[in-house]
Amino acid sequence: MRLIPIEDAHLAQMMTWFPDADATLVWGGAPFRYPFDALTFREDTHLELPSYALVGDDGALLGFGQYYRRLDRCHLARLAIAPDARGQGCGTALIRELAAIGRRTLGVAGDSLFVLEHNQAAYRLYRRLGFVDAAYPEALPPAHRYMVRD
Repeated sequence: MRLIPIEDAHLAQMMTWFPDADATLVWGGAPFRYPFDALTFREDTHLELPSYALVGDDGALLGFGQYYRRLDRCHLARLAIAPDARGQGCGTALIRELAAIGRRTLGVAGDSLFVLEHNQAAYRLYRRLGFVDAAYPEALPPAHRYMVRD
């Protein structure tokens, strides 16, 4: 598995990962429009941020993630793993590689992310990777956790 910059063909595949409004909300947040089309999906994904695809040795799309600076940390955003690739270590690979690139590029030492409280699979993964719950200096959206890792 390796990270590469996102390509247009990946976006079309990713659109199939979010079959309903709930799945879209969990991944993209409340501002992400559903139902979406190719144009709104592209717009709401905010590809102006550093955006990466996790691909297998055969080039198959396995995951997606972005990063940006937030509170002097590399903030990981819109993390997603292809439904048929879950439970195979792809989430671990995506987060490790994306965070390493982001920290190096941004010149920061720590990471952060948001996770919905009911997304227990993601929460357990983040805890295994060393993230801990932290106070956020502003009001969080309902049912969100803020997590950091140094």
